[in-house]
Amino acid sequence: MKFRHSMTWLHTWAGLVFGALLYLMFVTGSAGYFDLEITRWMQPEIPVQQSSFDAPALLPKAEQRLQQLAPHADHVYIELPEGRSPYFMIWWHNPKGVDNPGWHSEVLDPSSGAPVAVRNTAGGEFLYRLHYVLHYIPKGLAYWLTSLAAMFMLVAIVTGVVIHRRIFKDFFTFRRSHRQTAWLDMHNLMGVLPLPFHLMITYSGLILLMFSTMLPVPASSFGLNPEKLRQVYDTVFSDGDHARGNGMAASSLPLVELYNLDHSKHSGATIAYLAVENWGDEKAVVEVGKLAQTGLEPFDVSYYQAVNGESFKGESQLRDRFLSLSFYHVIEHLHEGLFAGPWLRWLYFLSGLMGAGMVATGSIFWAIKRRHAHEKAGLDSRAVRWVENLNVGVIAGLPIAIGGYFLTSRLLSATLENRVDWEMHSLFVVWFVALLHPFLPRRQCDLSQLWAEQFKAAAVVYASIPFVNWMTSEVHLGMSLKYQDWTLVGFDFFALVLAACCAYFVHKINGRQRVSTMETVGVSQ
Repeated sequence: MKFRHSMTWLHTWAGLVFGALLYLMFVTGSAGYFDLEITRWMQPEIPVQQSSFDAPALLPKAEQRLQQLAPHADHVYIELPEGRSPYFMIWWHNPKGVDNPGWHSEVLDPSSGAPVAVRNTAGGEFLYRLHYVLHYIPKGLAYWLTSLAAMFMLVAIVTGVVIHRRIFKDFFTFRRSHRQTAWLDMHNLMGVLPLPFHLMITYSGLILLMFSTMLPVPASSFGLNPEKLRQVYDTVFSDGDHARGNGMAASSLPLVELYNLDHSKHSGATIAYLAVENWGDEKAVVEVGKLAQTGLEPFDVSYYQAVNGESFKGESQLRDRFLSLSFYHVIEHLHEGLFAGPWLRWLYFLSGLMGAGMVATGSIFWAIKRRHAHEKAGLDSRAVRWVENLNVGVIAGLPIAIGGYFLTSRLLSATLENRVDWEMHSLFVVWFVALLHPFLPRRQCDLSQLWAEQFKAAAVVYASIPFVNWMTSEVHLGMSLKYQDWTLVGFDFFALVLAACCAYFVHKINGRQRVSTMETVGVSQ
């Protein structure tokens, strides 16, 4: 077997074995680039910010609220409605031995600082986490599966480059009239156009999970004892000595004073959050994060002693201690895209969707090619039909399921117990129904009709999102346009765009069916 032919075999099976999982990872990972915007839509109770945020006036109210709710907290965090974030929000962490240990949060009104009751939701973070943590299975197993899928994806990308020696010629080739080659050309287009993104996102994903999937490396120095392996994280990801309190209670400066101090030192910068470690301790440290204007870091961070306001360098400013740590953070920021502005974020999102399209068109092309080979050889093609049906349920079904997830969030009662779990369950229930749909017994139903039915369902689901928003909240499209809340406007408009795309697919599929039927009738006559 020639080298190029062996690479073709490897490329085919590396992409097919984990095809459905890779499609899920690309789609949900792409949605994760707009996790905050998705969560904003799924929590319509968040007040629309009608004027610029007055931090000096509202920070004291947030700090006072923290003192009321969390007098024994050791860490607190105040998120300001700046940049992408729509939240004026307080977080606090109660240590073990205190009532309600762990992290808690409360949303505040950005106009008055008063508490706002919002529904619990899995939000956009669920879709983001789904692309590497999956669901219903242990986290460790999920890490292994997604890492293995990423490794197969990397092999498929590299072998794909080897196979397509005429990569630029193939890029500009689209044989629309021939069904089989048209799918191949679409596969090539979606693989070549964002090729640097595909390589970066796959390789960086492997690196980010290396501490879970490459245990022999740290185990060679620290052994297999979990406590000893923890030394890897403590050594490499150290927060520095300032993260440890001394247990001595002390009064801290008001956070608004440190806000004003940092604002005066960095004029023109937009402060996005304030975090306090060892709150109420003599060694308390205030971290002030500003929206970064350049570089890969999402925030420029300053550190202050909470007791006297003295500034010092923190862990994020000392990352050159470890070259490996600096490399890890670069890979992390490139993968997550938190530094990206609006245009680059959309480029990330569209490149991710093209990755999903690359996987989808590859699976469809393989099924078409295999069916033609079976028919030519007179072989039973039932197994191929199973693959074709599975392609319909996976490729068209997942968008339906995500749309159903959005609708469920709005239709469930805001006070329903365990509503977050039911939101997540709804996605998989809808997807299961979509997977089951192509396998239902029916008369004279060809594959095109199955695709048309699922895309028709997707069009209905996404077209209904703005109307459900109008029926279940006061921040419908008309109101969000009035107050120029472009996050909510963008979500509703994008849902309508997706609905229009799905309706267009249905139109094209039905048109092709009519042409095929007319040709068949003409031949029979």
